Amino acid sequence: MPTTPIREIRAFNRWYTDLIGLLNKNLLDSEYSLTEARLLFEINATGTVRASQLMTILHIDKSYLSRLLRGLETAKLITCKRSSEDARAVLLSLSEKGRRVFAVLNGASDQQVRRLLQPLNREQRLRLVGHMYGVRQLIEPDAPAEVTIRTMLQPGDLGYIAYLHGRIYDQESAYGIGFESYVLKGLGELGHQYDPQKDGVWICENSGRIVGFLAGVSRGASLQLRYFILLPEYRGKGLGRQLMDQFMEFLRDRGYRHAFLWTTDEQHAAIALYTRYGFRLTEEKRSEAFGKPLTERKYEMNL
Repeated sequence: MPTTPIREIRAFNRWYTDLIGLLNKNLLDSEYSLTEARLLFEINATGTVRASQLMTILHIDKSYLSRLLRGLETAKLITCKRSSEDARAVLLSLSEKGRRVFAVLNGASDQQVRRLLQPLNREQRLRLVGHMYGVRQLIEPDAPAEVTIRTMLQPGDLGYIAYLHGRIYDQESAYGIGFESYVLKGLGELGHQYDPQKDGVWICENSGRIVGFLAGVSRGASLQLRYFILLPEYRGKGLGRQLMDQFMEFLRDRGYRHAFLWTTDEQHAAIALYTRYGFRLTEEKRSEAFGKPLTERKYEMNL
């Protein structure tokens, strides 16, 4: 590897550890070290955990972990007891005092991050979170994405979805400004007519950042599937299937008997997903609406 990336990564590590005080003997102006605080966090998150599990999670050796746990037990922050299923295993949990201490540390950590984010506007915060997730995915591509799916529109959603379509489809398919204009017009119509009893939206979010979207737009007796998009780094993780499952559930729950969508012949992965859910090709037409010759396709399904 060239020396410049190595220097930059090491410089970033020095800057970040200093920024959040990881080199301080005590964390967040408390009497506990970073490793002790991390132990409290993992025990709290699990409820009851074996010491051997903590070794795996934190990548620390047995003797060092034992010293830390003895200290936490002496301070009455954790309780230790033998497993009824395996007498060799020690089960750890937070004591009442430990839960109070953890709550203070956790609150202080949240407040520290709020101070870091305070000078940034919403767009900058979303970019920051996206870059952080991107780093994790590059270094550890199999790390699970902590994504939630929201089902109600909020101010700012539609504009951001149009932006994602314009950027991603230009990068991946060279559709140009005409496609973004087309999406903007349709999303504007959705915003004006939106009725959560008839129209469904599914917004994928990771740490408050929109990373995927799907809409079901009411067309009388039919439901049109529109604006299906996932950021590249969130594909291949089952999110597309989750969105389609929720679309199909909404379709049935609202009494629709027919659904349709329009796409282009270039969207192979999306078409494969649609056909697995029962959509069938019913119409094709040549088009240059998006700045290049292509074939628009209509897919339909009946329940």
